[in-house]
Amino acid sequence: MKKIALDLKLPLPDLITRPVGRKMYEKVRKMLSVLHNEEVVALDFGGVKVVDSSFIDEFLLRLILEARTADPVYFIKIQNFSDAVEVNCESVFSSYRRFNNERVVVITDRVTGNNSVFLGALAAVERDIVDYLHVNRTAKIGDIAGYVGKSEEEASALADSLYSLRVIRREKDDGNFRYTAL
Repeated sequence: MKKIALDLKLPLPDLITRPVGRKMYEKVRKMLSVLHNEEVVALDFGGVKVVDSSFIDEFLLRLILEARTADPVYFIKIQNFSDAVEVNCESVFSSYRRFNNERVVVITDRVTGNNSVFLGALAAVERDIVDYLHVNRTAKIGDIAGYVGKSEEEASALADSLYSLRVIRREKDDGNFRYTAL
């Protein structure tokens, strides 16, 4: 993020305002054209202290939502972000959910204030799956079902929902899916 901001001649350590968010989005969007299917895009906020809600709305939120329907499929993971960035992301994601009745979630490189490795809203059982995969890295649906105390059908529906939110990966393994942490 810092390098892109410097390339665009944006002032650091803060990334604020909608126009700045739009510029960053357009620059990153062009860079995503070389992605392969199922890749993880790591957005490193090292060197950035504050991003405001308008920047998050124009940049991060758009990337997260776009990742859900993009071809090729990709995932967003944020890293090296400040507590201020965390608080502002949670605020934007919460507002978006209230007004659009749609959840926004992004995986992080560290445990956040919600005591898990994501920002946004997940149900308790979904959070358990994300945490389980964070620790175990990969699992088949039977393992996930056993861990969360659900049937394989219920666990599969939950894992598919998390995949559609782009917070876990999945791959075919002998005709079944194997799920993996980002």
